[in-house]
Amino acid sequence: MGIDILEQQLRTYRPANAGIAAWPAEFVWPRYEGLSVGNLPAALAGLWGAELPDGLLPPLRADLLAGLTDGVERVVLVLVDALGWERLQAALTRDPALSFHRLAAQGRLIPLTSVFPSTTNNVLTTLWTGASPVQHGLLAFTLYLREWAMAVEAITFSPTVHRWSGDLIHWGLEPERFVPVPGLAQALAAQGVSTRIVIQEGIVRSALSRLLYRGAAGVRGHASASDFWAGLRYELQEHRGERLFLQGYWGALDTLSHRFGPYDDATDVEVQTLACLLETAFLRGLTPADRRGTLLLLTADHGQVALSPTGALRLDREPLLREALLLPPLGEFRAAFLHCRAGQFKKVRDYLSEQWAEAFTVLTRGELLRSGLLGPGDPYAEVPFRLGDLIAIARERSYVSPDYYAPVQMAGSHGSLTAAEMLVPLLAVRLDA
Repeated sequence: MGIDILEQQLRTYRPANAGIAAWPAEFVWPRYEGLSVGNLPAALAGLWGAELPDGLLPPLRADLLAGLTDGVERVVLVLVDALGWERLQAALTRDPALSFHRLAAQGRLIPLTSVFPSTTNNVLTTLWTGASPVQHGLLAFTLYLREWAMAVEAITFSPTVHRWSGDLIHWGLEPERFVPVPGLAQALAAQGVSTRIVIQEGIVRSALSRLLYRGAAGVRGHASASDFWAGLRYELQEHRGERLFLQGYWGALDTLSHRFGPYDDATDVEVQTLACLLETAFLRGLTPADRRGTLLLLTADHGQVALSPTGALRLDREPLLREALLLPPLGEFRAAFLHCRAGQFKKVRDYLSEQWAEAFTVLTRGELLRSGLLGPGDPYAEVPFRLGDLIAIARERSYVSPDYYAPVQMAGSHGSLTAAEMLVPLLAVRLDA
């Protein structure tokens, strides 16, 4: 199947039994059955004969990596935060000298979908467990945690009123036990596969890292972009001849896209820098022995869209919503979880349907769970409580500004279902070819 045909199918697919009548044309459905980043864990486990628990997501569709996995003993998976398919295609069109062109010709470059909500901690938890979002429950940046009776920022696990503090960890939350499914690295270790990670120094022992990398043999911190790519090369060289899963996470493109917008000059330079350092700091220094039996994969968790100030649902300008909501909107700016005060559910739903119908698709918790947008499988017991009563999914460039008193200033964001957010690349190339 041609890449253009696959991309068109991803853009236009609509399940017959989702139960959602009015589905915006720009929305992309997450393809959990074999065409999403959520299918990578089972595909990776299968390379080494490792077994994930029953009932999790299936592997990638077999043809996507056909001919690239024979004799593979080592996999390097690089995840570039916010490098959406559309963003990468724009960069490739603009610069024919990018190393991504050569690697795509040598291997394969295809689109996949992200998962929903299209946000980092949700995608990474799926990637490191093989469980769908509805099964693992770490759904978004901010969540109401019933077990703590608290609205929480779910990266450092801090109260939303004291973000980035890590307070819940100090109070006894154990990240390693937060999700109800084991980690991918644990399953690989049982088959003698060593999992090693390269991430920013400041998050080596963060709460989210402790949750994701359960069972990993080592986590290497980096201090810069060159250090990141060189660190990946050092790990390959230091563990030559071993069965190895090496994963690197690079987050600067997401940070720049939030701050300046996903198509700002700064993000152009960042993509060019990634391509350059991939070639010069990583690939160029590898010997034939380093490359033997090694598959390189590069993908993303999501893309981003540029936000429109005129599309912001601002709580400081919405007295009805302020009074009807029990908590400020949680979840994501572009996939807001709304917890209604007792007796206010209909008022909130009707108001959004009447005043904001062009900006948001609004689903009830039950509609979302029945739709399959959060993936297959039995919902984790805490998921309904974390979703709230209504979920406002942003269209085009709209978003919910969650602060009751001041609008959030951000140029780009993600979390919704538009193609810019949901389509991500998978670059796959054998390094020993």
